[in-house]
Amino acid sequence: MRLPLQSLFLAAISAATPVLAQPRECPVAGTKIHWIADYCMSKLETDDEIAASSCIGVEAAREFTNDCVAKLYYKRTMCQLVISRKQRQDDIKSCLADKEFTGSTVRNGGVGGGQR
Repeated sequence: MRLPLQSLFLAAISAATPVLAQPRECPVAGTKIHWIADYCMSKLETDDEIAASSCIGVEAAREFTNDCVAKLYYKRTMCQLVISRKQRQDDIKSCLADKEFTGSTVRNGGVGGGQR
């Protein structure tokens, strides 16, 4: 059974709220804009940030409570994408817990790699 996107989003926010309400570091590494770039390039199945620029602009305008909530949203959405494409065999919970699961922009500290 497929849940509507709105229900999944509300579940993500609800699940994240207790963790994010505490004054500690965000469990999702990287910066919000890098997660957005990775999400858009993954969604469009490209490694070209120019091709993904329209998506990046739309997503960057999206409002979140804070950057940590945004990064959790994009990580969850990327997990859903790779699982639905059968590029990953586990479930959303395991994917979210995997600290190594990031896109190349997050992993490299920027588009093009090696920036930190």
